[in-house]
Amino acid sequence: MKSTPSNAGLYIHIPFCQKKCPYCAFYSEPIERHEPEKLVDAIFMELERCAITEPVKTIYIGGGSPTCLPGYLLIEIIVSLMSQYKDVAEFTIECNPAQADEKTLKQLRTLGVNRLSIGAQSFDTKELKTLGRIHSPRQIVEAVRIAKKAGFENIGLDLIFGIPGSSLKTWRHSLKSAAALEVQHISAYSLTIERTTPFEHAVRQGKLGMIDGAVERQMCKTARVFLRKAGFGQYEISNFAKGGFECRHNLRYWKNLPVVGVGPAAAGWYKGKRTTNVADIEKYIKRIESGRSSQSEAYIPSSEQTASESAVLGLRMTEGVDMLEYEKQTGFSLIRLFEDAIKQHGFNGLLECTPDNYCRLTEKGLSYADTVAQDFVL
Repeated sequence: MKSTPSNAGLYIHIPFCQKKCPYCAFYSEPIERHEPEKLVDAIFMELERCAITEPVKTIYIGGGSPTCLPGYLLIEIIVSLMSQYKDVAEFTIECNPAQADEKTLKQLRTLGVNRLSIGAQSFDTKELKTLGRIHSPRQIVEAVRIAKKAGFENIGLDLIFGIPGSSLKTWRHSLKSAAALEVQHISAYSLTIERTTPFEHAVRQGKLGMIDGAVERQMCKTARVFLRKAGFGQYEISNFAKGGFECRHNLRYWKNLPVVGVGPAAAGWYKGKRTTNVADIEKYIKRIESGRSSQSEAYIPSSEQTASESAVLGLRMTEGVDMLEYEKQTGFSLIRLFEDAIKQHGFNGLLECTPDNYCRLTEKGLSYADTVAQDFVL
């Protein structure tokens, strides 16, 4: 018997940035080409149409870079959201280190934003240049200082490993530098060469060399070992947090719980439907203003598809899939539905089922998560 979630999360995509990074596949455009006021008005209109009936427990404003919006517009968004949703437990905003403004961050914190996610990416100047980032290592340190002064007690840093030209030495430096700032959350992502990005073009032309796969796996292991010793618990393949500071919003994704997506290119999973908004600012605004749907894709997955998605996402968490909760949520037995995959990867030491009814990746399996996940796709 499927269970129906009694609350929702809200994701708002702000597709603006000061400069498009060559590795980034998320939809965003330089803010100078657009009128941000029109986009914010359209976002408000779409949000009203969504008519969310459940209590909203988490809000996440991402991008792009939300902090490149004029301060008054960002504050307008926060005030509006906080007036509509009274039960928000975690409210996150992404912040570019070069855009950390003490006055604005103080206002956001006072208005109810209680979590800041800072896109550090690296503490090595050359690596930041390779990534096309507009900030310096010093600005990361300053951004964290400003955030703490503004009253934020839940701060996360995003880091990337496997950057062309990087090494285990520079990766250890970034990890040590991040931990030294005494933040509560660190994400460590492997650089992926995404289709249609300038990085992909450079790789094809031989202008950009990728890190050796063995070195990249060692970087991944280095992150796990170092961050655990530094007091960060690994709760998902790429995410580490001090106790109690796991990102509640992202946990919604990994547990396949409802999240409403608003804004250009935003994806959502709400009331049994998966949606993706059109990835074009001007088209998005025109559709909203004319009363048309902002979605470029919308479909209702089958029960089997949903069960597959829940398994694939749940295995990203280090605790794994709670098999009793899984059956309540999807109506399927994980053991029966994926019997062959569980047996195979249990035999090769990548997967384990525990006495307390969890199915999860082993320590070895964490390095082969994508390989295991493929066998849970129906």
